[in-house]
Amino acid sequence: MSEDEVSKHRLDMLEEDVKILYKKINDVTLTQVQSTTKLDSVLATLSELKESIETLKRRPGWLWDKLMVALMGAICGALISGFASFIM
Repeated sequence: MSEDEVSKHRLDMLEEDVKILYKKINDVTLTQVQSTTKLDSVLATLSELKESIETLKRRPGWLWDKLMVALMGAICGALISGFASFIM
């Protein structure tokens, strides 16, 4: 083999290696983009969940107050009804 043939063979091998390396780097870049997109989606969902949890944290207190008022009204109504039937 002449020196030119050896150089050409080495250059061809290097070109093939560069193609393989470029493909691997491109694959890694695409994977990184997909991971970033998924992470952004997870963060958006997490933000929505936090808002929902805050809403739910405020809501039970409001419902509990309504329940207590209704319960007191029912007890008072029963006592008054019982007292009225006792007197009559």
